[in-house]
Amino acid sequence: MESAGHQADFHVQAVECLLILHHQGGAMIYFVTGITGTVVPVVVEDLMKKDPDAAFYFAIRKDKKGNGIQARFESVVDSLDLDIPTRRKLAERSRLVEINVEKERLGIDPKLYSEIIEKTEKILHGAADVRFDQPYEKIRISNVVFSQKIYDLFDSIKQHRETYAKNKPTLYYISTGYAYGIHKKPIPEDFPEFHPGKPDNTYAQTKAEAKIFMLDKINRCKDSIVIFEPTIIGGSARTGRTKTYNLHYIVMMLGYMGKLPFLTAPENQLDIVPVDWVAAVISDIMAGDQYHQGVVRLASGAGGVPVKTLHDVGYNYYVTHDPVPGHVIPKIRFVPCWFFYSMINVQKIFYQAMYFCTRQKRFRKMAKGISLLEGYFPYITRSKVFENSRSMELIQKYTNCSSAPTMQDIRDKDGQVIQKGYFGKILADTLETGWGGMVDFKRLEKKTAEYKSPQAALISSRK
Repeated sequence: MESAGHQADFHVQAVECLLILHHQGGAMIYFVTGITGTVVPVVVEDLMKKDPDAAFYFAIRKDKKGNGIQARFESVVDSLDLDIPTRRKLAERSRLVEINVEKERLGIDPKLYSEIIEKTEKILHGAADVRFDQPYEKIRISNVVFSQKIYDLFDSIKQHRETYAKNKPTLYYISTGYAYGIHKKPIPEDFPEFHPGKPDNTYAQTKAEAKIFMLDKINRCKDSIVIFEPTIIGGSARTGRTKTYNLHYIVMMLGYMGKLPFLTAPENQLDIVPVDWVAAVISDIMAGDQYHQGVVRLASGAGGVPVKTLHDVGYNYYVTHDPVPGHVIPKIRFVPCWFFYSMINVQKIFYQAMYFCTRQKRFRKMAKGISLLEGYFPYITRSKVFENSRSMELIQKYTNCSSAPTMQDIRDKDGQVIQKGYFGKILADTLETGWGGMVDFKRLEKKTAEYKSPQAALISSRK
């Protein structure tokens, strides 16, 4: 970790740098959203290696904790897997743009907005609200309105470049495979069409709306737009690390804590792709500058991990490597779907009633937690199999990537491992970080000791 003084040296004003690069004409200048998210920082990391002359405008908002855009950007740069000279280079070639999605032209100063139009050739729109429990009108602003305003910026750039006979700009939009909603059959690669089912939640609903909007611009206006459709994005296949511990991570955590006695759909396959593979595909296509229109699905396809495999491998690993002495991890029982959802509903009603009667915040917190899980469970318990053969042809043609690494080990008919999975790295990361700080192992150790001591005393007294 670098000192504050060192950080300040890294993050200098980049206006002059961008002007010089623009007039030299050799550098690709990107406008990027989502730099504080999960995928985009890794994409930028890769771009710095594949397109070393790149320069960036980063659209950032202040966070709810009051951290300004400079502090947020510095935090991201310090977390990147880059050496110090490359971090310095990234900071020097970046200009931060404070935005407000609800304002006209994203609230960007008119002079700066014009500058962005003049200089930018590629846009990467990776920002989104990925929470599954948000009201529709609220999440629509982040996922639909934001995308529409990014397109407005792209359209202005397109018109500017047409006027001055420059190369066409390209908009790269990170969507999600789960925009397709509920599908009983394998989810098709139906570009240039799109036929989503009933959405699982407001996240899927708004991402579907945004995709419909982008597809219309491709089909009707023939715009250079590439839509990336990752499925569940998990930790890095190389390191196991992740910035967000959602979906399968939550299920694994609840299982470790003994708070998920039941689960369902053991044979369902979860389509989980590692973040470094997703970023590698996106950055290869952006830096390669050969593929400019269409949809690329980033999925495991037939290589998805079954829910029961996720449980069994995770259970064995946590029992063997549990950092809390004496902590007992119960096995999860698989039950019929109707029973599982009935139990979830009963629990939620119970906690809501307890909060209504007592006004104790812990009951409200529990009820809210269950509501959040209700957004996760469709991705675990419903069959979601993604076709990806067409996209794999594109990936093999336009990138240096092969198919997505699998979480689980792949074995032959004799049970011999023929392809090693990266699941062990994911599990190690959860214990190393406590699921990103969600599990306090010291507190759990104290509670375990308190639980064990009375039992030991009782057994001793009966001897």
